[in-house]
Amino acid sequence: ADVSLAEYPPLVRSLLFHRGITDTEAAARFLAPDYVRDTHDPFLMKDMERAVERILVAIARGECIVIYNDYDWDGIPGGVILHDFFKKIGYSNFTNYVPHRYSEGYGLNREAIEQFRVDGVRLVITVDCGITDVEEVALAGESGIDVIITDHHLPLVDAATGQQVIPRACAVINNKQHDDHYPFKELCGAGTAFKLVQGLLQHMRNGQGAPKIAVPPEGWEKWLLDMAGLATIADMVPLQGENRVFAHFGLTVLRKSRRPGLQHLLRLARVSQSSLSEDDVGFMVAPRINAASRMGEPSEALRLLATSDALEGGALA
Repeated sequence: ADVSLAEYPPLVRSLLFHRGITDTEAAARFLAPDYVRDTHDPFLMKDMERAVERILVAIARGECIVIYNDYDWDGIPGGVILHDFFKKIGYSNFTNYVPHRYSEGYGLNREAIEQFRVDGVRLVITVDCGITDVEEVALAGESGIDVIITDHHLPLVDAATGQQVIPRACAVINNKQHDDHYPFKELCGAGTAFKLVQGLLQHMRNGQGAPKIAVPPEGWEKWLLDMAGLATIADMVPLQGENRVFAHFGLTVLRKSRRPGLQHLLRLARVSQSSLSEDDVGFMVAPRINAASRMGEPSEALRLLATSDALEGGALA
């Protein structure tokens, strides 16, 4: 190992070296993540400005918004992140939609979009899905519904040209796009949703929000790191860079989380909240979140994590 790591014990030096970490600065980032230093400006993401502006217009107009989140241990926490944001700012004309794993399948579907049109929905924000739903996004546009995609999966590729096929959405926030130059490429779906909330709050705190909307205090969004951290660990994305920040501080917030549904779930699983570990998240919490869509209604897992009612949280757990 590099002599610049001499301050660490031999075993730590060896572990760092075999992870490609050979200097003091990289070691410090890996072993002691710093929220300010190790997170990036959300507006470095392609289409972030467009997405934030469209959502703020929707809020100002009082439009009906649907958060369309995937049904797994990444999409559901990501949906909770946006749910909590809208609740916090006092905006009520929104709903979370979780497609059924077996009757609807993964991603946007035509039947749901048709129902959204009938219901007067004007904006759909996807979480952990949407990047491959080219036809469905086009149908939404024909139905007068704008779509903002937040996803982390690979886009479709045209076999003839080798070019990525990106849905014609209002905005596409996915740093797997070739022309997205965000410094970190391995965010999970909930991590991407968290970046959208960061962008929204940044604009709102700069006075660019809608009138009569409560602007959360500086730093409030860190309470959402429990969901970003849970999904980052569960979805098995590389625990490096920004993901390491979300996992590290996500565990810190999970240990203090006031979510009654989560607290009840941990008690039933006989997991100590105050000493919650990444193993507990990966093997005890996340599989139970996934079980909702495999054995019943995925929306129940979302309600479990989002509710502020202790009785509802206990029943759902």
